[in-house]
Amino acid sequence: MPNYLLHASGQIGGAFPWSLRMYATSSGSEASVETTWSSGIAALFNSTGFNGILPNTVNVSSTYTSTMDANWKQTTKTTTSAALTGGAAQSLPWHVCEVVTWRTALATRYGRGRWYLPCLSSGALATAGGKMSATAQTDIVTAVNALLAITVPSIQFVILHRRGTKGGLAPLSTTPIIAGDVPDGFDTQRRRADKYVPARTSLTF
Repeated sequence: MPNYLLHASGQIGGAFPWSLRMYATSSGSEASVETTWSSGIAALFNSTGFNGILPNTVNVSSTYTSTMDANWKQTTKTTTSAALTGGAAQSLPWHVCEVVTWRTALATRYGRGRWYLPCLSSGALATAGGKMSATAQTDIVTAVNALLAITVPSIQFVILHRRGTKGGLAPLSTTPIIAGDVPDGFDTQRRRADKYVPARTSLTF
């Protein structure tokens, strides 16, 4: 069965790039997998609750699917333009992000993967701050489930063990993803805004 790399990307704050990716296998062609993948990403970002806590300064501008060879190197690529934008007015800091954890049947860290979604709006915070509200957490779960409903019937997401594992899995082997979850804490991806030059106000001495 062919191996694929699935990718989605856009901008945060009109200037800073963000992206996510997933390794997968499928009996479908590259073009058909990309059609499914791009539809899944659209379903995720257009999900009403999630879109309502996604800043309007965050967008998805394109998706692509690459066919991977036996060494999991990209060969050909099919790209789809996108124009997906959040609906909230105010953004949390650009490097703050929410996490989707992907899980396989393996109990160790080798059996897990992560997506770092783009920053949310301040409306995603719990009443006292410090973490995500239960409503926002549910909104993200609902949105990711919308993506899964479209993609899982024909695409198998996998964790790629590029160098193998201490448990004996061979280099370049894969393990199917069978579950996932969304925590109520936030994470950071500092490289998403590392080109930002802060405006400074001087102190008086």
